[in-house]
Amino acid sequence: MAQQATLPRPKDKPLLILIDAHALIHRAFHALPPLTISRTGEIVGAVYGFTNTLLKAIKDLEPTHCAVAFDLPGPTFRHAKFEKYKAQRVKAPDELINQFHRVRELVATFGIPIFEMQGYEADDVLGALSNQAEKLGVDTLILTGDTDTVQLVTPTVRALLSKGMFRETVLYDETMVRTRYGVEPCQIPHLKALKGDPSDNIPGVPGIGEKTAAKLLQRFGTIDGIYEHIEEVTPHKLRELLKEQEAVARQSLELTTIVRDLPIELDLEDCLLSGYDREKVLELFRELEFSSLLNRLPSEEKLKPRAPSAKVSIPEVEELASVERIYTVVDTSEALQRLVGEIRAKGSFAFDTETTSLNAIQASLVGLSVSPEPGKAYYIPVGHKSGSQLPLDQVIHEFKPIFEDSSIAKKAHHGKYDMTIVGNYGIEVRNLQFDSMIAAYLLGEKSLGLKSLSFSKLGIEMTPITELIGSGAKQISMADVEVSKASDYACADADITGRLATLLEQELQKEPPLWKLFCQLEMPLVPVLLRMERNGVALDVEPLHRMSMELGEQMAELEAEIYNWVGHQFNINSSQQLGDILFKELKLPHAKRTKTGYSTDASVLEGLREAHPIIEKLLSYRQITKLKSTYVDALPTLVNPQTTRVHTNFNQTGTSTGRISSNDPNLQNIPVRTDLGGQIRHAFIAEGAPDWLLLAADYSQIDLRVLAHLSGDTSLTAAFNQDEDIHAATASQIFTVPLDQVTPDMRRLAKVVNFGIIYGISGYGLAQRTDLSQEEASSFIDSYFQKYAGVKEYMESTKAQAQELGYVETLLGRRRYIPEVNSSNAQARMAAERMAINMPVQGTAADITKIAMVNVQRRMDEAGLKSKMILQVHDELIFELPREELEEMKVLARDVMSGAMELSVPLKVDLKMGSNWGEMD
Repeated sequence: MAQQATLPRPKDKPLLILIDAHALIHRAFHALPPLTISRTGEIVGAVYGFTNTLLKAIKDLEPTHCAVAFDLPGPTFRHAKFEKYKAQRVKAPDELINQFHRVRELVATFGIPIFEMQGYEADDVLGALSNQAEKLGVDTLILTGDTDTVQLVTPTVRALLSKGMFRETVLYDETMVRTRYGVEPCQIPHLKALKGDPSDNIPGVPGIGEKTAAKLLQRFGTIDGIYEHIEEVTPHKLRELLKEQEAVARQSLELTTIVRDLPIELDLEDCLLSGYDREKVLELFRELEFSSLLNRLPSEEKLKPRAPSAKVSIPEVEELASVERIYTVVDTSEALQRLVGEIRAKGSFAFDTETTSLNAIQASLVGLSVSPEPGKAYYIPVGHKSGSQLPLDQVIHEFKPIFEDSSIAKKAHHGKYDMTIVGNYGIEVRNLQFDSMIAAYLLGEKSLGLKSLSFSKLGIEMTPITELIGSGAKQISMADVEVSKASDYACADADITGRLATLLEQELQKEPPLWKLFCQLEMPLVPVLLRMERNGVALDVEPLHRMSMELGEQMAELEAEIYNWVGHQFNINSSQQLGDILFKELKLPHAKRTKTGYSTDASVLEGLREAHPIIEKLLSYRQITKLKSTYVDALPTLVNPQTTRVHTNFNQTGTSTGRISSNDPNLQNIPVRTDLGGQIRHAFIAEGAPDWLLLAADYSQIDLRVLAHLSGDTSLTAAFNQDEDIHAATASQIFTVPLDQVTPDMRRLAKVVNFGIIYGISGYGLAQRTDLSQEEASSFIDSYFQKYAGVKEYMESTKAQAQELGYVETLLGRRRYIPEVNSSNAQARMAAERMAINMPVQGTAADITKIAMVNVQRRMDEAGLKSKMILQVHDELIFELPREELEEMKVLARDVMSGAMELSVPLKVDLKMGSNWGEMD
């Protein structure tokens, strides 16, 4: 809550908070991005926002009592008095209306009473409740976003108004109302009756604004008082206006006045926040997928939970969730020997590591946890600063044979990280049989963290890591946590990983294509990615240092030129200042101004290229600034001091299409077609050159080849089978000219469409990317579909499949759940349709690349080559190799990659080589 929301009151005095559900749900709906439940697609963003506000209010305001007021559907007494009341309001969308029942369910689950009354609004209900609370001598705070409620303010009733999701709040007491409106709270309905209230379509007296209305009320008190002394009103024109509009003013007063004497009864005992049914709340949070709010639930100190109700039984998880926990610290040699024997006897175990850093290659091991069966786990501390523990060397000596024994199955959550950690100590984990994070990813789960999955799949709350190590500037290392405090946390990580593996394996096996994808591709890929990360990339930092100085000079020159065009200096990196410069001072055309100012994002600036010379300078400045900070200056700092190489992290579960992403640093987003991007790539070198080289093997137009296969389009398939230039072939088809008469401009336009089609490009989108008008672009796309009718048919059938099943899939059965494809919101639905069209194409291309990576690494190992696979950039694999292995690697890469998957068109692989990434040819 905002600081001004703090209520000075004795701790032993009751505080009742009254929540205006209608106002807060509406604000949450418009303030937050769409949020849906996985697979079902139910929109719950407003429910999430309301829940967040409720939990924040309980935590920050520490109320003793709580009640919630709702509007009921149907007309109110105000509609009967004035037919046009709120007539201008657009009907609330179904996506919002459908969330009200969920909020009611949530409120009921917390045991908070709901008040409502047919024919009256929530404001009236709040008025009646606050009036009764005042008579009972109970301090009351109304949580709302509606300014109408400030008329309810009294010495014991306050209103807390939000401007968003209670990130910005204003507390209205009597003083604040007087300061803001110039009248007393009880005069607010008279003020609004005189000036009108456009939000409710209340007309008021034409020509009277807020200042005039306030002056009248300061002198005469009420509307009755004004008309009792109407002859004293000056000037004459105002007096005559008021006389003419008396009926309107009095009717408006009836509409703006909140009713306070409804026949509803405030029972403080029912409103007491003495506890809540935590199990019911957890059950609802699981259903709504609100795992991120778990740690926001009131603690026992704030709100003691009631005795738990009977848990709803979920057959497939009941046994796994209810197993008794037996967690043990292993801190003696005898206990360690017994544990090793137990693991060998079981033949499998789940494991997890506690470390000093999220950077796996640089992290040190603090402790190892293992779980040989559900409910049973052991923690072996080795690197805590205090507490009984075993020597690291002894633990490594005992567990190295276990980890490297292929006959013993291992299970982990984000196993690549844990394998890297133990790999730092010379252990190669063999037979990682199951990774619960990858399994959850394939099954379409949104939140892949162990604790989120534990809650959503098993109904088990886990302790957040922040309870042990804190957060922000005060965060400590796990090594600083005492063994006694860390052991249960660490044991739970291994235990829950094992339980999740059992459950998720059952779910995967119900979908044979997914199970096959998991076993035959995703799990074999884990050690391949691990090796690539550990291989790293050699970096020549000197060119980057020189480049940094040169870019700094270019930035200074651009700054001077930009300031020269404006006439004064300003903060170029401030969007607000830049917007004022462009659209106020330079008077450039702009879109509608938002609350935060004018938009100056890339798309806006691109559209202004021809409007003023400053735009070109700004775009150049931004490009240089981004490349300098993201790569040129950052990369040298990321060189590992032990290996003298840069080690990126390849994320196997980071995209919705199955593509591998790269981070810390992201080596996949270095610009390809710019001079600056090329200069940065020159810094990535083959260590040991000229005796070593870099080799890049790149799938040629793989997305379009997959599209040809999926669509079965005869023209597209024929072009690839005849090894034609696909963009020239497309241009030939659309412009109806022979291939040898296709001009560069024709080919360029066809290329934009070819790749745009995969992403469901529209006429508007094509126009934005070319010099065509929107009408010409739409006509061009129509021509494309006439020539490639199979592609159009594929797109329509894919959308239909998504609408029927709620998901689309790749050739290997990888799924993307897209429930929004059936949304009543046209914008959301069209975006979902574009996702549906793109995913099978891009996802199949990703599967092909992954198959190639696994097979290439296997062939390299079988041949005993020194060559190393070091990078994967979308459809390209990059190797570092000794010059004497170049020819063998060229044959191997092209052979394996082109044969990764059999399609109706050939997979073509282009090869390039050089001593650095930038000069490959």
